[in-house]
Amino acid sequence: MLKGVQTITIVGTGLLGGSIGLALKQGCPTFTGRIIGVGRRQSTLQQALDLGCIDEMSLDLPAVLPRTQLLILATPLGHFDALLRQIASHDHPNLTITDVGSTKAQVCQLAARILPAPSRFVGSHPMAGSEQHGPKFARPDLFAAKPCIVINEPGHQPHATELVKQLWSALGMRLLSMTAQEHDRAVALISHLPHAAAVLLVHLAMGDRALAVASTGFADTTRVAASDPAVWADIFSSNRQPVLEGLDRLADLIARFRTLLKNSDPLALQNFLAAASSARQQWAASARSGAAGDEQAK
Repeated sequence: MLKGVQTITIVGTGLLGGSIGLALKQGCPTFTGRIIGVGRRQSTLQQALDLGCIDEMSLDLPAVLPRTQLLILATPLGHFDALLRQIASHDHPNLTITDVGSTKAQVCQLAARILPAPSRFVGSHPMAGSEQHGPKFARPDLFAAKPCIVINEPGHQPHATELVKQLWSALGMRLLSMTAQEHDRAVALISHLPHAAAVLLVHLAMGDRALAVASTGFADTTRVAASDPAVWADIFSSNRQPVLEGLDRLADLIARFRTLLKNSDPLALQNFLAAASSARQQWAASARSGAAGDEQAK
C-alpha cells in the first residue's frame, strides 16, 4: 500500500484532514512515512500535532512540496484556487495530488486550468464526516467501510490514479468510480439537497414556537444544519446547477405530496410513504451488508 510514498502532506487538518492522518498512523501499518500538516493557523496545526494527527506542521506549503509524494487538499472549496496556484509554482514529477472536496467538476476544471501537469491530480470524495469541525473531532475510524468516489476522467496518469485508490483503500473505504459530472449530480441528491432541507426545516421551526417542543426526530432530521455555514456556502455555490435541478425535482414531489393530502386519499398516501420506507430499508440493509463484508475481508 502507498508504494514509494515517504511523505504525505495534508493541507487542512480539521475533521477530515485530521482523521486521514490518524487513520494512516493508527490503522495503516504498511505506511511508515511522515505526515506533514499544512494550514493557515498555528493553533490548529499545533492541536493536530498534539493529538497525533500529523508528525510535523508547516504554514508554508511551497516549502514542503519538494519532499511530498502525495498531497491531499482538505480545506474548504473556496481555498482551492489559491492553493493550486501555489502548487503550480512548485510542482514536481513525483507529486500526486488529490482532495476531499464535496464537489468535483469545478475542482477538476480548476486543476486542469492551473496545474502544469493536471494528469497527476485525481479528485476524490470520501463520503464521511459530521457537522463537527476541527482536529479535536478527528477519528481514526471515520472512513472505515464508507464509500469513496474516485474521479475517473480521460488523461489521468495511471500511477496517480492507483496511488489515490491505495490511499482510500488503506483507510478501509469502498471505492466507486465516477466522472466529475456524475459525482456532482449524485451528491446533490444524497448530500447537498438533504443539507438544504435540514436548513429549511430549522428556519421553518424558528418562525414559530415549534423549537420549544423539538426532540429526537427533529434532532436526527436536522443534525447537519449545525455544520460550518462558510463551508456549505462554498459547496452550494460550487455545485449550483445540480442542486437547482434537485430543488426542482423536490418541488415536484412536494406538490405531489400536497395533492395526496388535499385529496384525502389515505391509501394513496400510505402507498407513497411505503415506497420511501421500503427504499430506505433496502438501502440501509445494503449499506450494512457492505460494511460487514469489508470487515470480514480485513
